[in-house]
Amino acid sequence: MPRTDYVFVTNRNPFYHEDRYDGQDFSFPPGEKVQVPVDAAVHMLGFGLADQTETLVRLGWATRFNNETKRMEENPDGIGKLAKFVFTRAVLTEEKVSAPADLEADDDLQVA
Repeated sequence: MPRTDYVFVTNRNPFYHEDRYDGQDFSFPPGEKVQVPVDAAVHMLGFGLADQTETLVRLGWATRFNNETKRMEENPDGIGKLAKFVFTRAVLTEEKVSAPADLEADDDLQVA
């Protein structure tokens, strides 16, 4: 069975974002973590790409219309929108327990 790696994506933009990858719809509400396959994060949000131009173009964030010049121009806000998608991963650890009391909340547990 093929292994699928996942990443959590948090949309730090003030707007709701929706996208689609491999026939599956993904919704990114502001401030919420959404688990997505790594391939989907690369395609939809340019995760890990040194050059995110294709992602910006696909999202329609690469250019904007300038009403004064009546021309399309580069959109400096586009890369800022993309940068506000934060990628994290969950790390699972294991330790031996011998009683239910061992399972009580751990003060060292950190949730980002």
